[in-house]
Amino acid sequence: MIQESGNRLLDRLERRFGRLALPLMLHWIVGFQVLSFCLSLISADFLEALLYHPGSILQGEVWRLVSWVVMPSSLNLFFFLITTLFTLFISNSLESEWGSFRVNLYLLATILLLSGLGLVPGLGIVGPVYGMILFSSAFLAFATLFPNQPIHLFGIIPIKAKWLGIADACYLLSIVLQAPAPVLVGVVVLAGLLPYLLTFGPGFFENRRLESEAKVRRHRFQESAQVSASFHECFSCGATEISNPEREFRVSADGNEYCDHCRKSA
Repeated sequence: MIQESGNRLLDRLERRFGRLALPLMLHWIVGFQVLSFCLSLISADFLEALLYHPGSILQGEVWRLVSWVVMPSSLNLFFFLITTLFTLFISNSLESEWGSFRVNLYLLATILLLSGLGLVPGLGIVGPVYGMILFSSAFLAFATLFPNQPIHLFGIIPIKAKWLGIADACYLLSIVLQAPAPVLVGVVVLAGLLPYLLTFGPGFFENRRLESEAKVRRHRFQESAQVSASFHECFSCGATEISNPEREFRVSADGNEYCDHCRKSA
């Protein structure tokens, strides 16, 4: 119900503002990350100017509110190339499933939440890992939408996306637990994943409810099937040789069949 209402709201927003969406937004982000990586080879101080730093933002360096998005994922060329290609793959998959508008909304919500929350005193300490949280948010969405998609780790080992998604979530949890201020870091990480939780949380709980109801229905069907397949059934308590194989059944003088337990109680 909640998920259906959310989808209807997104459909209305897309009809009204869909023309403003930037196609392949993650591609653009990756493109600027490549540019930042190249510029960092020329000037070692360039990346420092992109970092999210609340104190500098309050002093007028407002570009830091969003410049952290284009920070390279790694300064190691090999790992940077791997994460870049993988991010492009995720981008194509999300765009094909959601369309540009919903991908834009998802990413912008994550960016705005992180940038805004970082200005709260004490929460800006997580700024250096904002890029990782943004990537994790996008990857978890991909892993949830395509759980059985094989990902070839290092181009060799095939692993389903859902297992890598679980590993990514565990890695985020380890960062929170190992942080000097785990509560503050946990708040920021949770805020960064809020768009993911709002997008997939209702569907997750709805699926759990439907699975629980289906399990109850299967159990009732199996019970009724056992009763209908039984040869003996106690007229008094309904026990059968299937449900209570330890009991003995006899036909009484009234023409009805009773188990030994009910006969003794009579």
